[in-house]
Amino acid sequence: MSRLEYRLASALLRILGRIFAFLPIRADRVVLATARVSRLEGNLAYLYRAMRRRYPERDYVLLLEPYSYRLTGKLAYLGRLIRGTYHLQTARLFVVDNAYLPVHVAPHRQGTTVVQVWHAVGALKRFGLDTVRPPAEPERSFLHRHYDYVIAAADASRAPYAAAFRTPLERVLPLGPPRSDFFLDSAAVAEARMRVLDAYPSLAGRRVVLYAPTFRGRGKGKRPGPLLDASRLRAGLSDDHVLAIKTHPNLDSSKVSTTGYDVVIDPSFEINELFSVVDVLITDYSSSIFEYALLRRPLVLLVPDLDAYERDPGFYLDFRTEMIGTQVVDTEGVIAAIRDERFDLSAYEPFIERHMGAADGRASERFVDRFL
Repeated sequence: MSRLEYRLASALLRILGRIFAFLPIRADRVVLATARVSRLEGNLAYLYRAMRRRYPERDYVLLLEPYSYRLTGKLAYLGRLIRGTYHLQTARLFVVDNAYLPVHVAPHRQGTTVVQVWHAVGALKRFGLDTVRPPAEPERSFLHRHYDYVIAAADASRAPYAAAFRTPLERVLPLGPPRSDFFLDSAAVAEARMRVLDAYPSLAGRRVVLYAPTFRGRGKGKRPGPLLDASRLRAGLSDDHVLAIKTHPNLDSSKVSTTGYDVVIDPSFEINELFSVVDVLITDYSSSIFEYALLRRPLVLLVPDLDAYERDPGFYLDFRTEMIGTQVVDTEGVIAAIRDERFDLSAYEPFIERHMGAADGRASERFVDRFL
């Protein structure tokens, strides 16, 4: 978003917000909003189900409206943000899982509570307003303002989240990530496994090796990181292995080569559900590491650009000494780790306790208890 776009959009939303503020607050209205994806997923999906189970009579509003970088998309998005501003001014509870412009342009009414349940889990790479290199304007001025509360996975995440979201530490609550409830529900995991195998039957009966990296850069500049040589890895694995790739849902999949993989997973497929069939995860700096750890399964970290990543955006922990998994710098290292079973799972328990301490299967219920 350019400075001019921000100034025009924020001025319009502030004016409309003042007008909508004359309307009464609906005590029964709960809004779940995201600017990331057009479907209900992750923390918002788990909260929605938990709230509807306990309070089915409430007025639930879903604002699932991803941002677009095209001109026509931006205009349509502005129209949706006007609707979001109306609901922000008339709801008792407003829950977001990412930055959401109507929340940030001006303070909301005292009768409304705004809660950030960030879509990622834990505190691994620096983000928000707490990166080594701060965001450029206009994001630096408006991003992540006016939250009443922020939900963290554990005490270890509270200080990083307070800095990233410009929120007082005492208002960062370690209730646990709602989406992590999945891993403590054996029936849900079994059902997810069936769905995954139904969608990708070639994964059945084989050792599933999944490559699921994150991206590099920000905004329109998002790009893949140094990639795995899938053909070389496939040749280095025995026939009882199946090699799959899932690109990041916020990255243009056309920028990523899928040559050499046995299975290409739809980027929109829920990563946690996919983990139900994964035997070995290969990733880099993805926050999915925290939830994958709950399964106590082998992890390979392909991090040839670790030096650069430490400089920007930076980490909240010492990646070289505090991270679980086997760190390698090239495809040969990945092959050796898997072939030789070079995995030490002894560090998982203290890692989980520190970073996922509240992951006990009741995070969604704790949220409902606290806010509804």
